[in-house]
Amino acid sequence: MSIVKSCTSMQASKLEELTTVLLLVEEILRNHQINLLLVRMILSLIGTNSRKRKRQGRETSGEMVDMMPAHIKYLDKLVRLTDRSCIDNLRMDRNTFGRLCCILGDMSGLIDQKFVTVKEQVAMFLCIPSHHKTRIVGYDFMRSSQTVSRYIHLVLRSVLSQHSLFLVQPTPIDDECTDSRWKWFKGCLGALDGTYINVRVPLADIPRYRNRKGQITTNTLAICDQHLRFIYVLPGWEGSAGDSRILRDAVSRPLGLQVPKGMTVVVIFF
Repeated sequence: MSIVKSCTSMQASKLEELTTVLLLVEEILRNHQINLLLVRMILSLIGTNSRKRKRQGRETSGEMVDMMPAHIKYLDKLVRLTDRSCIDNLRMDRNTFGRLCCILGDMSGLIDQKFVTVKEQVAMFLCIPSHHKTRIVGYDFMRSSQTVSRYIHLVLRSVLSQHSLFLVQPTPIDDECTDSRWKWFKGCLGALDGTYINVRVPLADIPRYRNRKGQITTNTLAICDQHLRFIYVLPGWEGSAGDSRILRDAVSRPLGLQVPKGMTVVVIFF
């Protein structure tokens, strides 16, 4: 009888241990399933974010290589077909555009990058004064806004480094001038006028930059000689500033507009 009881107690203890082991295994499996679910959720989130970054960030080298024929075709349409399309989009003809690219390449060190040539860099830069928005230029050239912004600043630094070349020393109109527009102005250096350039400013500054036409602009003073070459440029004034006020500021600056004695400048204010 005692032997039977002992066997029964041993079986009960083994059954209890087995039950405990099964409960532990079940708990482990449950935790494992939860961990697998969490891992899957994390991987799915990472995959979604990586896809978003791929769409919003830079293109891969393979994508850039695949898009090069389209870039070349669009650039050729701008600067190789007709002068009219080049002037409409870049505000200069094909000959002037080519000469500008050569100047910036030879004298400023502007070089072809891995996927963007010098001509495309200069074309993107020239489109900004024409269209005023980086996103529009990026859409037309099939480039990201970051790429457009980077090359615009690169070309701008190259242009500023050659300011002594682009701002010429004027020669006055003499008695031998036969140009019907200029021969009446003996001793004249050039013509002066102001122009509005659209800008984006903080909300607090909008009233100061709103011009008489209701646009948010900066009022820029410029002087050109008889060959339409820039002599002097004064940017930065608010669009609400009057032309005469900007002219007084240009004359009163220490290194501002200086007209030699005996010379004149034709002022054109509308």
